[in-house]
Amino acid sequence: MQTVLLRSCWPGLILGCIISVRPLWAGSNLVFNGSFDLGLEGWQTRYDGPGESWYRDNHQFVTVVASESGRRDVLRLHVKDQFTADNPGIKADSRPIPVTPGGRYRFQATARTTGPNCRILLEGYRWHPKAKRNESPKLYDLRKVYKFEQLYFGPVPGGTMGGVGRAWKTATATLPQPAKGKLQAELFDSIEFLVVHIVAIGGGPGDLFVDDVILERLP
Repeated sequence: MQTVLLRSCWPGLILGCIISVRPLWAGSNLVFNGSFDLGLEGWQTRYDGPGESWYRDNHQFVTVVASESGRRDVLRLHVKDQFTADNPGIKADSRPIPVTPGGRYRFQATARTTGPNCRILLEGYRWHPKAKRNESPKLYDLRKVYKFEQLYFGPVPGGTMGGVGRAWKTATATLPQPAKGKLQAELFDSIEFLVVHIVAIGGGPGDLFVDDVILERLP
């Protein structure tokens, strides 16, 4: 979240005071703690399930920094070496967001990097047949059924990476793109939860910074 310096305030307050301005979209954002004002609350960074041994130390490299290049409370994914950058990367996933079938969404995030590239995208899930349904499902309670197009930060959308640069930039997409076939449309309509998937991968060692992750369901 950005901090705004005001040249004037209400009568009786000190001139030049600093306030934090909540974005106008805050009330409609489906992502819990998408601004990271609450640290990592609502985000999964620890992965210790079956087949996730590559990510056993992942949580050690994901933090929220108080200030970064003019923005406050920013997600930081640290890629320590080229091996990690090449594969598997460092990742974070949002709390599963319950949704009704169908619909269109506006998905947005702001990011910059000092080395790694990124993949920032939505993934669609539904309850795993063997899971015990509850009000606060974890990723392990669900199974993935749909992968959306990722956000592209570069001048030309496309490719396997998001094309994030060294300066802050906001990328926005309207999702899903038109269905390519009956099966894809059926899978989309089967989605019960959406998850924001953020991965620092590709490029080289360094930090991927992400802020103001927004997901809105369109009318």
